[in-house]
Amino acid sequence: MSTTLKKEDANQLSIIIDEQNDTVAVAKQEILKGSLLSFRNDMIEIQQDIKKGQRFAVCDSPEGEYVYQYGYAFGKSKGIQKGALVNGMNVVPEIPDSFEEDFQDPRKTEYIEKYIQKTFQGYIRSDGRVGTRNFYLVIPTSMCASQTAQQIEKLIHKKTTLDDYSNLDGVLALSHTEGCGCDSTISIDRLLKVIEGYVRHPNVCGCFILDLGCEQTNYEKVSSYLAKFEHDSVKPIDWMTVEESGGVAKTRQKACEIILSRLKKVSNIDRQACLLEKLIVGTECGASDTFSGITANPLIGRVVDKVVWGKGRVILSEIPEMLGTYSMLLSRFRSLEIAQKFQQALDWYEDLARRLHLTLDGNLVPKNIEGGLINKYMKSLGAVLKGGSTVIEDVIDYADPVTKQGLTIMQGPGGDLESVTGMVASGANMVLFSTGQGTPTGNAICPVIKVATRTELFQKLNDDLDFNAGLLMDQDVSLDGLGDELLSLMLKISSGQQSKSELLEQRQFQIWTAGKLPL
Repeated sequence: MSTTLKKEDANQLSIIIDEQNDTVAVAKQEILKGSLLSFRNDMIEIQQDIKKGQRFAVCDSPEGEYVYQYGYAFGKSKGIQKGALVNGMNVVPEIPDSFEEDFQDPRKTEYIEKYIQKTFQGYIRSDGRVGTRNFYLVIPTSMCASQTAQQIEKLIHKKTTLDDYSNLDGVLALSHTEGCGCDSTISIDRLLKVIEGYVRHPNVCGCFILDLGCEQTNYEKVSSYLAKFEHDSVKPIDWMTVEESGGVAKTRQKACEIILSRLKKVSNIDRQACLLEKLIVGTECGASDTFSGITANPLIGRVVDKVVWGKGRVILSEIPEMLGTYSMLLSRFRSLEIAQKFQQALDWYEDLARRLHLTLDGNLVPKNIEGGLINKYMKSLGAVLKGGSTVIEDVIDYADPVTKQGLTIMQGPGGDLESVTGMVASGANMVLFSTGQGTPTGNAICPVIKVATRTELFQKLNDDLDFNAGLLMDQDVSLDGLGDELLSLMLKISSGQQSKSELLEQRQFQIWTAGKLPL
């Protein structure tokens, strides 16, 4: 039986992002076959039952025509009638070519006094950078020393507690699987960059670096690499080589003595008021659903804009999840040269997949499809919304330092752990992370704020998630107003309040390896 709905009732049942250009709408709840919906002064009869999160056509799309969401094409129609379910069966994953002759110099970055004056309580380092946390790290230079590093961390925790040190967030071992028995070029270079990024990070007050002795990344190799960079003279950096120190047991004992002698001094620091411009915010999405690009990602994008308006810095990564967005982003690059660097980053993945006789379709995982995402291009269009709307100032390699004020894109994989690790190595001292399924991923030294796409997800996993972007669908709240609320929470967490991932001790550290297809 058909159900006639008024226009306002139809709007309650579905969402259309770009009223002028989109050819699909997203169901906010189940819509039964035969329902009559009012859209654009027209009536749409629903052709099939539409589940929550699925898309349906708001107009006829003849075969060969592009279909649109967010105002951009995500595929070609195989012949879709108005009111029909839109999915991978009736959409070809093909998008228009981009033309660089369309490039125009972007507008100047806008700064807003309201956000310039925003502050948080951070740890000011001697180089002027600011930490949101204060960690002492035990860093193995290879997988061969990682187990010993973990044992040193456990031994420290047996001998002392954080209660003995007023402003120390922890002693952590960054165990990993890299540094030996691998390619001696890109894998080693990437490991060294990540180690250097964490050693220099403003969330780190001191380091104990441990090598076995015979690996490719031993003391000689790593120390000479780190010597190229200036380090905070106040930050103690100690070394031990297991094979030169009498073996594992003696190394553990001596390491504990050295670390314990350092902790009192490195914890003797107080938080001070710092401007928003001292934040470097990483952005991530994991276990996306159909509402990631409708609620959580646009909400993070609005906060990203506010950070940039306050002269802060932001990192957008996950290059495989930006496939098909070149034309969408073209008008925002600071220069055509930077736009071309972005295209080269995209091409790197396509070329790698081609040489391995694979495709990048695997970046759209089953849970993404189950959540309502149709193809990789639709996922990409929603993913880049985390980057807000400001000028893209730079494109950098994985774990390279962020040097430009404003928004930077970092080359990096779609894997959450590897991507976040790289952004933190680049300098992120805060991460905003959207999720449509509830992934608990955190980071070893950097607070991660989890933003849920839907209210029911937030309520189901309230102990894991920090903020509910689903309010954009459920309540009469504005994107800007909710963005101010998320910004306020971010400043509180930057000032020391623990995020849910920190409370659950989700302290992941995973370096992007070169020995596998990096999706």
